[in-house]
Amino acid sequence: MKIAIVEDLTKDSEVITSHLNTYFLNNYVGELPIISNFGSGEDFLRTFAKDNYDIIFIDYYLKALSGMDTAYSIRKKDPLAVIAFATASRDYAVEGYKVQASGYLVKPISYEDVAEFMCAVNLNELKKRRFIEISGGCQSIKIPLKDIIYCDISGHYVQIHTNSFGMQRSRMSFSELNQMLAPYPEFLMCYRGCIINMNHVEHMDELTFIMDCGERIPFRKKNNNEILKIYSEFLFHKVREMPVQKSR
Repeated sequence: MKIAIVEDLTKDSEVITSHLNTYFLNNYVGELPIISNFGSGEDFLRTFAKDNYDIIFIDYYLKALSGMDTAYSIRKKDPLAVIAFATASRDYAVEGYKVQASGYLVKPISYEDVAEFMCAVNLNELKKRRFIEISGGCQSIKIPLKDIIYCDISGHYVQIHTNSFGMQRSRMSFSELNQMLAPYPEFLMCYRGCIINMNHVEHMDELTFIMDCGERIPFRKKNNNEILKIYSEFLFHKVREMPVQKSR
């Protein structure tokens, strides 16, 4: 989860950062948010681009460029990013509807405030929008993480096998790809040069993952216990995140 905090008071920025880390530690074991802090709206917008962040916390009373003006600039580029205002008052909450703000956190911000907001945000829907961008020849290709089944290497190329885009090849190192996928707990390295998306595992057969595309991905016997532990924990937390079905 990529999160930006645009706040000119260092103490307030640190408080939100701490609460977010605690929330993910309590609710999404194995996944910590990637948090970027900015001291002004100008600093933030200087490098901002569409799809950079899933959630953006903005101090409403920023100096120079205001929080609302910063939000307007965000919306011109990215209509989907979740925006939350941190403010000393809810007096301007109605104005927030103009930029589709998802919430207001009133200072001093408590952990309960952040947890309540994060529970109201549909994180599973945000996860579906995640992607990586790779170089495919003369152009860049955006691949949604949910579409990636597994990745391997062939010569000097990495191969990304997907549901919707077939196999995509890129002349990059496998370590670079691994760094791109490392923040996301659904990806597991089975052996050097092969990473699977555990969301696409159909079942296991001894030392082999059978993917939902029919591919069989082996893993080394000496890593058996570690891999089984990671996979079991992933399944446990995946079940925890599933919506409860109402009985009829």
